Amino acid sequence: MADSPSANFLLVTKDTCRDFAQSSHFEWLDTNHTGAFAMGTVAGVNTRRYHGLLIASQNPPDDRQSILSRVEETIAFADKSFELATVQYPGVVQPRGFDLLEDFRAGPFPTWRYNLNGAFIQKSVCLLDNEQSVLLSYRASHPCQMSLRPMLSLRDYHSLAHQNTSPSPVLRTAAGRCSFTSNAGTPSLTILHSAKTFRADPQCYLNNEYLRELDRGLDFREDLYSPGVLLFDLPANTRVWLLATIEPDAWRRQLDNATIETILAAETKRRTFRDPLARALDQFRIVRHNNRPSLIAGYPWFTDWSRDILISLPALSKAGFPSSETKPILAMLLEQRSHGLLPNRFLDQQGTPEYNTVDATLWFFVAAYDYIAQSNDLAFLAQTLYPAALDILHWHNRGTAFDIKNDPFDNLLYAGIPGVQLTWMDAKIGDWVVTPRIGKPVEINALWYNALKITASWAATVGDSAAWAQFTAQANATRDSFQRKFWNEETGCLFDVLATPANDPSIRSNQLFSVSLPFPLLDRDRAQAVVNVVRNELLTPVGLRTLAPGSTGYRSRFEGDMAARDSAYHQGTVWPWLTGAYVSAYLQAFGKNTFSLAYCSRILDNLENEMRACCLGSLSEVYDADPPQRPAGCPAQLWSIAQLILARSFISNDKQSP
Repeated sequence: MADSPSANFLLVTKDTCRDFAQSSHFEWLDTNHTGAFAMGTVAGVNTRRYHGLLIASQNPPDDRQSILSRVEETIAFADKSFELATVQYPGVVQPRGFDLLEDFRAGPFPTWRYNLNGAFIQKSVCLLDNEQSVLLSYRASHPCQMSLRPMLSLRDYHSLAHQNTSPSPVLRTAAGRCSFTSNAGTPSLTILHSAKTFRADPQCYLNNEYLRELDRGLDFREDLYSPGVLLFDLPANTRVWLLATIEPDAWRRQLDNATIETILAAETKRRTFRDPLARALDQFRIVRHNNRPSLIAGYPWFTDWSRDILISLPALSKAGFPSSETKPILAMLLEQRSHGLLPNRFLDQQGTPEYNTVDATLWFFVAAYDYIAQSNDLAFLAQTLYPAALDILHWHNRGTAFDIKNDPFDNLLYAGIPGVQLTWMDAKIGDWVVTPRIGKPVEINALWYNALKITASWAATVGDSAAWAQFTAQANATRDSFQRKFWNEETGCLFDVLATPANDPSIRSNQLFSVSLPFPLLDRDRAQAVVNVVRNELLTPVGLRTLAPGSTGYRSRFEGDMAARDSAYHQGTVWPWLTGAYVSAYLQAFGKNTFSLAYCSRILDNLENEMRACCLGSLSEVYDADPPQRPAGCPAQLWSIAQLILARSFISNDKQSP
């Protein structure tokens, strides 16, 4: 890989491309603001069930379907034949198109350049904005011919297709297009193309292997159906193309090369950002099926989760996206609240919300507070945010679902019932909640204090003096109890959970939020002590550990099958998103001076360099707890990017523009 941090995040050079161990590890991602995506590896081999050229969303961002898994291209040039595809079968990689790669570039959209003994073939994949369509295009430096075989998956994107369970699609052809209709309940695929002909030649390609799925202990072999071959002439320096879509009615007009060039120019423009972080954040911006904006929590397998959205929402304005986008997201989430709780997530198919979260609702106050500070939208505050805040605090004070309730004896927030995960440390294996944290978790009470302080400030803004007095008094009582009860003299930092029969003294990153949020709870000496403990025990070059090494239950590696990974998820595993809290807390505790700003900048530079470690131009969800910290989990995670943007803003206080 090139060594320059920002400019070359998206470039992979020949030596790396032709090293299969590396190029099959590096992933690319292309999105289109609907939850649909295209994703794969630099080598061209699919290593996940979620890799494919068209993962369409029938009900954005939900009901995702893997439609077009890949294509296999054979180039005829100078009496020789060259295969561009790379495929993993049991015990063999064949064909080996990566051996021909000259370079790969992930921006403005994924582009491969192959060297065929002096003739160069450029291939691009472009997911079209707000369309369930992908455009593949090819350009050759010398005249040649290409046969292209589409490999269809036509399945739910979480599952795999198998020959004995997946009926062959029905084929229909016409000039410049062919369509494939499955009887399995998945959408039909239509391919529009500039090929000279389509030759029907149905084949089933068995046992395509996805080795990342093998690593996760899951079914990793799939059978793909190919209906035939598209035959192209490639004149020198002239683009040929195919457009695969599940929305054929949107493409009834005749497509020609001029139209394709116009489409690609528009797609290039929308992907052009001054800042690679803004480009990365844009990948997660979506518009739901009801025309409401939202944010995807991560690609390839997450949809929109309220906690992730609200923790990330302030990054939109910091990255230069309009504040008018933040407002409807806040409104949409508030409309979904029930008994004072915001939903945890929307289920992948029905869109029905789940409410098993204590912190998502409290993060609303922080996100909304930032929005008002950025926009001064006092009408929205008075009409929507403030009434919702009063309703939420009312339910929390009286008690709501999952035994979430303010304890009137100390004004600290209690949460939890057996068998339900409520905080962001939410791994669950069967009936086992790995990190239950029932009681009064430290970050929940830091958020609770901030919710009270923010609501009091809003009460003052709208002229509600009685509410201002009530919530100011309650916030003060919460602060006093927090400072008295959470401090652990033995460890010199905060308990993780106040619980019965004993408080949990685990050294975790959650205590940082007592310092990092808009209204800190600790004086400078204790704030510095907390930050120092976190730095010494939890800080790594790629984020913060979730549990100190040597602790009971500490897991040094995030690996193995799904149960093994879930059991390590918050038991030491490093999360990059926590870097934002660390930087904020550090600057709060030690002040903004030349040393602290330079120190925090180095931390963020190291993390930003990770944007070329796994999914090019994005950041992974988690890393191993112990060196070498390998990226793992979801390869492109919203709050990893968003908190990096926010941490940069803590240092610069400058808004960046796309």
